[in-house]
Amino acid sequence: MLKIGMCDDNLESLQVVAKLLESEIIEQGLDAEITLITSDQKKIFDAIYNNELDILFLDIDFKTKGKNGIEFAKDLREVNRTFYLIFLTAHQRYVHLSFVVKVYDYLFKPINRAIIEDLVSRLKKDYSRDQNVFLHLSRWKSIQMNSILYIERIGNRSHIITNTNEELTTKSLDTLLNELTSNFKRCHRSYIVNTEKIIGIDRKKGIVILSNNKSCPINNHFNL
Repeated sequence: MLKIGMCDDNLESLQVVAKLLESEIIEQGLDAEITLITSDQKKIFDAIYNNELDILFLDIDFKTKGKNGIEFAKDLREVNRTFYLIFLTAHQRYVHLSFVVKVYDYLFKPINRAIIEDLVSRLKKDYSRDQNVFLHLSRWKSIQMNSILYIERIGNRSHIITNTNEELTTKSLDTLLNELTSNFKRCHRSYIVNTEKIIGIDRKKGIVILSNNKSCPINNHFNL
């Protein structure tokens, strides 16, 4: 199930959007729920850091509490690059400033049912597509690509590491790279990393930092 967070310093207007969204989620049968509605950026940061949100509706124009939404989004992207970010704003002037934070969409205020209907329809299609990209490990077993953090070659097997477990395949790293989507890159002679899961790079230690306190080596001969 998709977990949705919403953050705006005007909670009254945010509740109106939330009601429209909840209604459309039910109407279109999207497997999602709103789990957090707040004006507190710290609560949002903690939820994004802990991978507790898949979609975030974030106001740009914070007037009284916290950072400007674009600056706050930069902080969020440093710890999590995979969530869907949807900006709420009354001003189109921000559009050209925010490409660096990987925005899924902008909802320009005032937000009506037609806007939410279109958004939910696209989310449903895109999330279904993303979740159904599988890597085939063998004739009998597959794994969702977006669950993979990195892959390590040990001996004659490739160890595929996710947040929660490890899978094995006899396929070589070269073979796997040909089958994986373009966000997977060779970062070391014996490693492939999912670049969408990277939250930091420590060149001094020679590692890429991933979610859930996981990391893998990086070699300067390989460019991410």
